[in-house]
Amino acid sequence: MIDQGFPLIDYSATDTPLQWGKQHGEEFKSGIKELVEIRTELMLAKNPSVKPHLDDLALKQWNISKEFAPELTFEMEGIYKGANISLTDIVILNNYTDFRDLTLPEEGCSTIHVQRGKKVFTGQTWDMHGTAKNYVCLVKTPATKDIFSSVNFSLVGCVGMMGVNSLGCVVGVNNINTQNAKVGLIWPLLVRKLLKENKLQNIKDKLLSAPVTSGHNYLLSTIEGGAHLEITPEIKEEVLSCYTGDNKVLFHTNHCLGEEIKVLEDQSSISSTTHARYNILKREIENVNSISALISLLTDHQEFPKSICSHYESGAQDPSFTCGGGAIDLTDGNKCFSEFWRGCEVHDDNFKKLRFELQDSEFGKEFKLV
Repeated sequence: MIDQGFPLIDYSATDTPLQWGKQHGEEFKSGIKELVEIRTELMLAKNPSVKPHLDDLALKQWNISKEFAPELTFEMEGIYKGANISLTDIVILNNYTDFRDLTLPEEGCSTIHVQRGKKVFTGQTWDMHGTAKNYVCLVKTPATKDIFSSVNFSLVGCVGMMGVNSLGCVVGVNNINTQNAKVGLIWPLLVRKLLKENKLQNIKDKLLSAPVTSGHNYLLSTIEGGAHLEITPEIKEEVLSCYTGDNKVLFHTNHCLGEEIKVLEDQSSISSTTHARYNILKREIENVNSISALISLLTDHQEFPKSICSHYESGAQDPSFTCGGGAIDLTDGNKCFSEFWRGCEVHDDNFKKLRFELQDSEFGKEFKLV
């Protein structure tokens, strides 16, 4: 496996989404092809019944996604053409966790929103199958007359898995295991679509209207407040929320909190670390009063290996560990400090982090490396 080096894929304001994708696909062609092979093999090993139907299922997901967010499917089209892979390959790579419709999870993640009056800190770990770590990247979109600048934690070949836009809106995601998956949106495309909104309520409305494929919890964070929404094709439930001026913390791991959603939860598939991580957050999160404290918590190794920075691999039930994460300080909207990292600083030789602040550009605020 080729270590991609945690690259920053920096799109140009003068290019179209199709050109963005083509640049992305051509530059990281070898890594994208490797990751497609890995994810296809893992998916079919867990759910071989979909093998005869891959092209048909991928096309249906693509068409639904194109109707919902055509500009983002142009970017994905550029990626698969630039990398010389198929449409089916790009859908598998981006929508892997939903496409496979498994009974066993491979992605965990811990998501956090901390509201201290006018101070807001938010972020998450990203727990994936261990093979994904070498392909972690950041995708940065520029500020243009039509869109806000954004930084997105991602994998090469994916359009984004969590992110922050230049108006101080954050979208994070973690997996929940429900039994009602159906053909729908490519979920990384949904994350990027939500980051085109500028208000908490607008993000909620867009999320609640999305024709999703499978169950996820979405973390929404803004200076106006934050929320966790557990979203499935059948039931969509806001399980935690807070607003401007509140002194409140919101956190989620990988078991359902909503009373309605719990009815659909696949109890046999729940990560064996989810309650351990939840209890650590419940105990420690009240101590978070700064962005540095949040980063310390997200990278914490208390109760290792079932820690927030998770290193617990028990075989089929837990074939994942923390491959990276991100933390954002929304308190000063003009700066919107963000830090993203790949790997674990304690246990990985190839750990890397990148930091951003907002700066002025031709079309408004834009993220720049600091």
